[in-house]
Formats: sequence, C-alpha cells, structure tokens
Amino acid sequence: MNTTLMGHLIGLRYKLMWAKTRSRNGRIALFFTGYILLILVGALLGAGGIGAGIGAVKLGKTGMVAKAVLTSVYGGALMWTLLLGFGMNAVFSETELRRYPMAARDRRLVTFFIGMVDPFWLLILLVDLGLVVGLFLMSDTSLGLGLAAVLLLLASNYALARAVGMYIDRLSVTKAGSTILMLLVMAVAILPQLALTASKRNPAVLAPIMEVLRFTPPFAAADAIATRGASAWQGLIAIACWLALFLAAAGWLEKHPYRQRTAQAKAIGWNSPYERVGAWFGPANGVLVGNWLRFYTRNQRFRALYLLSLPLAAFLTYNLARKGGAVDWFLGAMGAFPVLGYMGTSRFAVNQFGYTGGGFRRFFLLPADPGACLRTSSYASLLLGAGMLPIGLIAWIALAPGGSDPRKTVMLAGSAVTGLFLFNGLGIWSTLFGPRKGNYASAMGNDLSLAGNVVVFTCMLGGLFVPMVFEKWAPALISPGNWWVVLPPLAIALTFYFVSLNLAAPLVNRRRERLMAVVEGKD
Repeated sequence: MNTTLMGHLIGLRYKLMWAKTRSRNGRIALFFTGYILLILVGALLGAGGIGAGIGAVKLGKTGMVAKAVLTSVYGGALMWTLLLGFGMNAVFSETELRRYPMAARDRRLVTFFIGMVDPFWLLILLVDLGLVVGLFLMSDTSLGLGLAAVLLLLASNYALARAVGMYIDRLSVTKAGSTILMLLVMAVAILPQLALTASKRNPAVLAPIMEVLRFTPPFAAADAIATRGASAWQGLIAIACWLALFLAAAGWLEKHPYRQRTAQAKAIGWNSPYERVGAWFGPANGVLVGNWLRFYTRNQRFRALYLLSLPLAAFLTYNLARKGGAVDWFLGAMGAFPVLGYMGTSRFAVNQFGYTGGGFRRFFLLPADPGACLRTSSYASLLLGAGMLPIGLIAWIALAPGGSDPRKTVMLAGSAVTGLFLFNGLGIWSTLFGPRKGNYASAMGNDLSLAGNVVVFTCMLGGLFVPMVFEKWAPALISPGNWWVVLPPLAIALTFYFVSLNLAAPLVNRRRERLMAVVEGKD
C-alpha cells in the first residue's frame, strides 16, 4: 500500500474543498468559520461521550449505556449520511485515479478513506472515542481494545452507508423504486417509535429484540469496549466480519450497476395531462408550466419525497404533539402541516435551473420573455405542493381527535398555504443568487447550494418551532377561537411571493451568463 501517495490524495481533497468553498460562496472566511465551529461541536460531542461513559459506570450499567449510545450514533450517522450525502460523493473518479501509480486495490482504498475523512465522520469518531475514554477513566476497561473497536465500528458504519447508498441509487432508477423507498423510510421512522411504546407497556417484548440486536455491530463494539477476555475479542471479530460483509456488498454493487432497459421513443403530444393542467395559467405560460410539471414528476427523488411528505407530516405531528404527559395534536399539526406544501418540491424550488444542464439555454430561444422560465417553474412547484394539502386536511378531519372542528381546519390550511408561498418566494431568490449544478438522476445526497440549504432548513425549523413558541408566550395566537389570526401571515406570504416573482423575472436575462456557467458546470 502506497501510504505516501494516499496521504497526498487526502491532502489534495481538502485543497479542493477550499477551492470549491471559495468559488461557490465568495467568502473565504466561511470555510474557517465552519471548521472552527466543527472543532467546537466535536469537542462538545466528545465531552458528551465521556460524560455518558462516566455516568454508565456510576449507574452500574456500563454495557447497557454503551450499547444504547453506540447504536444511536451508528443509526444516526447512517440516516444523516443517506439524507445529506456526507462523504458519499466521489472526489476522484476512476479515470483520474488511474493517472497515479496505484494498483486497483489501492484505488479502492483511496476512495474509501477519502470519503471517511469527511469532517462529519470525524465527529462520529469523537463521540465514540469519548465513550471509550469515559469508561477507561472510571473502570478497568481496556483502552486498546476500545480504540480498536471504535475504529472498526466507524469503518463498518461508513461501509454500510456506502453499500446502502449504492443500493438506493440502484433502486431509484426502477419504476417501483420511489414507492419502495417511501415504505423503507416510513418503516425506519415509525417502527422505533412503535417498539418504544410497546416496550413501555410490556417490557417482555424487549427480550427477543435484544436477542437479535446483540449480533449487530454497535452491540458487538459495546461488548469489546465494556468487557474483557473472550467476550471482548468475540466482539472485535464480529465487527470485523460485518465490515468485510459491507465492503463485499459495496464492491459487488459497484461492479454490477443496474442497466435500465431502453424505452421506446414516443411521439410528442400536445394534449397530455401536463399541457391540460398548464393551460390553466393561460397561453403565455401553459406550455412551459406543462414542461416543468413533466420535469418534476419524472424525477425519482421528487416522487419519493412527494409521497413521503404525508407520512412525514404525520410523524412530525405525533412527535411535536407530545408535551410531558399531555398530547396536543393541534399544536403538532400546526408545525408539521407546512411540510406538506414544500417537502416534495424542495429540491427544485430553491434551485430551479440547477438540474437543467445545457437545456437551460433553450429557454432563451423561445418566443417568450426570459423570465417566463422562472415564473412557470415556480407555478409548477406551487401547483404540485398545493395538491398534497387537501389530502392532509382530509386525513386530519378523519383521523385526528377533534379534527372535525372547522376552525382548526381553517388554521391548518392557512398555516400550510402560508408556508407554501413563503418557501417558494424565498426559493425564487435562492435560484437566482445561489444556484448550483445538481444531478437530476441522483436519488440521495444534498446537492443544494448554501442559499438553498438555508432556505430549506430555515423554513422547516421555523415552521416546526414557531407554533411552540407562540404556545408558550402568546397562546391566543394559535387558539382555534382566534382562527382569523392566520389571515395576516397568509396575506403577507402571498404579497411576498408575487412581489418576488415580479421583481425577479427581469433579473433572469441579466444573470443568464452567470446562471449558464453554474448549471453547465463551468463555474
């Protein structure tokens, strides 16, 4: 193994991160600020791991706490990696790596290690190391076995994330892929909650679950960290076996990509459902609205997120509704309902041209003003987002306690529509001033710009927590008796959206060179 060359490539990877950050955002200080914050957060998380280890020894439940902490970190790292793509994007392609004097095995190792030195995985390592250090300081656990177990666990976690990510990409190109992905995400989100509720009612149901979990990598690592002798070595061997299995699965998926069958070309029709719906917006916008509707609905990630938005809203409602021993379903729904309006279209609404590639030039060849492409894309996003709101309201009326109260229904509708117009209004500006080239065929990962991420996370967190703040400091604002209070925010959101649309449309022509350079990958 050429460790010198591998170290050179890892250093080159961070130089590329520096260059990419500087060119994308124009703020060199952002890179330093982010890494300083990363170090602080890492120190905090590491201290948290040490605290968990010390607390476990004091409680006399070393093994149980270690298993709980490692399982939570392991599962959380897997989910966030799949959702946001930490360390999953290929920094160097196979063609680029072949320019270096390395064997095929070394190239695979470089690809693996370059992804694993992503700052996100360093945070995961700090938490696990904190647990090991805490147990070592307060008990007679072996520091060497603990370090070996943590490193093997981190490698298996990353290998599993790569294998699952490849399988999701493979699954997403099939016709039933989005539906299967939706069911998998629902199972991962809902089953732990159901298991926790069932275990509180009947602790005996935990026995078979624990019997199965003891063979998983986090439980094996906990045995290696918290015990001595044969059981510790058995834990290490178990993690190494899992790591080999995950690496073999990732290697097989990489060598056997899914080959989609070529569909027979069909004649272009001008009377399809897309064009009929687009005709609602008049002859000046109808054809382009139909084009954008087709552009949205043919995307696998849009289908998955769109179908997932309703169960996700239900999941958020359930979690936000629980306050101590009471359950306030209406408060939870007020925070979760806006998700229905923009979750499915969130990837495109904040970066409308980023997935068109070279096709963006065609908008300037049409017999229409250049701003029409921005305007019609936003209309399509609004239309698709609004289509999920009646389904959510019907589910609320039919299933929620007190859902038949018309005042609550009006407030929920007002909250959802306000979030829909506010999000799409902000998305117009992030499209123009924060574009980024995206991969239309990608089914996972975070390929939004800084501006797009700020819009998505700000709207989501704001929608979730603003009702809770009102409930604490101004409960009258979310009382069904004052249902009319949703009207002023709705009017403000509508005004903001249409003013933004009118102001931004003329800017498309002025910024077209910059937009072309970004979406075509030249900048």
